[in-house]
Amino acid sequence: MPTRTLWLLMFVSSSRWLIPASVVRGRFPDDTVPHKSVLPSSITPEARLDPSNEQYGKLMISQSAISNNTNIINLDRNMKLTISGKSIEAESLSRLLTAVVQQELRECSLAVVYDTTELNSAVVQDLILLLPNLIQVVEVRREEDLLDVLWVSTGCGGYLLLLDHTQPLLTFANTHHHTWDYHGRYVFVSQRVEQVEALVATRNGKKTEHILGVVKGGQEGEWRVYMNMLYWGEGVRPVTTWRHHRFTSHSQLFPDKLTDLHGTGLRVSTFEFPPSIMYYRSDNGSLLFRYGEDVAIIETLAYVLNFTALFAEPVDGELWGNRVNGTWTGMNGELGREEIDMGVANFFVSLANLEVLEFSAPYKAEMACFMARTDPPLPRWQALAFPFHPWTWLAIFVGLVLSGPVLFLLATAVTQHNDGEEAAGLVGLSSSWQYAFGLHFREPLPFEPRMDTTRVFVLFLWLYTMILTIVYSTNLTAFLLVQKAPASIQTIKELYSSGLEVASLGEIFLSSISLASDPYLKELTHVFQAYVSQEEIMELVMEGRSVLLENHGHVEFHTATHLGHQGVPKLRILKECFAPYSIAMVLQQHSPLKRKFDLVIGWLQKSGLISHYFRQSLRLAATTKEYGGEEEEEEEAGQEAKEEGAVVALNLDHMQGVFMVAAIGWFIACLVFLTEACILKT
Repeated sequence: MPTRTLWLLMFVSSSRWLIPASVVRGRFPDDTVPHKSVLPSSITPEARLDPSNEQYGKLMISQSAISNNTNIINLDRNMKLTISGKSIEAESLSRLLTAVVQQELRECSLAVVYDTTELNSAVVQDLILLLPNLIQVVEVRREEDLLDVLWVSTGCGGYLLLLDHTQPLLTFANTHHHTWDYHGRYVFVSQRVEQVEALVATRNGKKTEHILGVVKGGQEGEWRVYMNMLYWGEGVRPVTTWRHHRFTSHSQLFPDKLTDLHGTGLRVSTFEFPPSIMYYRSDNGSLLFRYGEDVAIIETLAYVLNFTALFAEPVDGELWGNRVNGTWTGMNGELGREEIDMGVANFFVSLANLEVLEFSAPYKAEMACFMARTDPPLPRWQALAFPFHPWTWLAIFVGLVLSGPVLFLLATAVTQHNDGEEAAGLVGLSSSWQYAFGLHFREPLPFEPRMDTTRVFVLFLWLYTMILTIVYSTNLTAFLLVQKAPASIQTIKELYSSGLEVASLGEIFLSSISLASDPYLKELTHVFQAYVSQEEIMELVMEGRSVLLENHGHVEFHTATHLGHQGVPKLRILKECFAPYSIAMVLQQHSPLKRKFDLVIGWLQKSGLISHYFRQSLRLAATTKEYGGEEEEEEEAGQEAKEEGAVVALNLDHMQGVFMVAAIGWFIACLVFLTEACILKT
């Protein structure tokens, strides 16, 4: 008894040890603790605790030979102790924990956390001697002592918690959310099952997949084993019972609780945000079901992992949410308060949100793009000028003005030099000009030049005007049939110069703009305005007072569903986009769902189902009146599509420019008539 007491005193005096794989080290003088490597390799762990085993004598001889001071270290504790109830409990518990480690934690690094009781100290002493794992031993007197535990591990981490006083552990598990190994395997030894349930109900315990509770049974040497349920239910359930040296039944102590969630309901926060989230409504406006790319991903996850998605919208109507006076609103706030399990709504991966949530593996990448109103097309009467560029028109006008005087001067000079007689229509300036005009309009006057010099000039003038008229008439047909769009904003620089407001849902793009290297993009922060209503933004965009800044998929959906007369899009996407973003689901911090979700999302990406879900959602949306447009517009668009491959008759709308030219000619003729009448009268 004295030797055992001395051993425990020395053991307790060192409150935390780090025990290498085969070496037991403590704060002993001259390193007198026995080295495991010198023990006979043939001695089994069971023999070290069983005095009746023939190998036990070999163990005692080896340990006695190693130790130079048998008064300090004496491992023959069973020979010195009476087999009391407590020693039997300690031996049984030591065997139990050793069996658990050998069965489930063989390759894990271990942390043994205990408070000072005779039972716990004896068990910890046995674990140090029996287990080959890398072990950290921490004695807990108050909550702060738990900070000394290495709560991280490069591989498998096991935690043996032998605590009679559980309050420090419960407080620690409720307050230190980032100092906890959520992927570790915990074995919690306690006196009552209620203490195990209390640990499982803590904030950290709810997110830990593997917690095993070991509770003293009713018989001597009996320990009952309980397992946390995680998403399978509330509290804990019994797994097996340990009696002295074995389990009464063979059960998985740490089963996979995430591959099959047993149909449990998981709370999913979302809101209408096409094409990611769309609502299919009845005629009276009630919601029938949700669909869209993000909804399809959630439904696939629910099918593969066997859970039920319980959809709901953010209660405060703040969509994704912002940080206001240190408090997060919207979906961010719900995840931070752990009121929901996950959220989906085209969520961009951003470092700013990691304070309250965690992202799944991204399943899509998007660019931030600007969407503006499609300006109405130019009037069709202007189509008469479209076949040629303005500079081409200027060159033709110069040629038209100069060809008449040149022809007149050439005809006059040839007549005087050669004493010949040129055609009468070419020796006058007005008649020469009229002759040149006639050639440009394919109506030459009924006389021909007589001199060779003027004939050569007129010949090339004919060729020049013939090419012009053919090219013009050919292009004119196309411009009469197709309306031309006016010059509009296409680049970020042009958007900055226009001074239009940049509207967006929330402020997620504001940081990207303010940190941009492009000076024109950075200046858009002065005209940036965040809104909470999509309808309000669309109204401003349709009025031409704002441009919408959103991801490419969202603005592409709006351009495809907002159609005007004959299927012409009412909205358009500017050519320049910026800031690629990854899109992912959002989960609670340290959510155990993340690993399985990431695995399934990876399968979806590799199979191409993400793109399939997007196209499928667009096809369904096109059949609805809410997203597909009005019926009249659809009929007009369909009629236009039918006429694309057929010959189109030119109507009055196409030919309005021609009649306008005739009207202008009549008006000018009337002015000339009135002018001549006034002159003759005077």
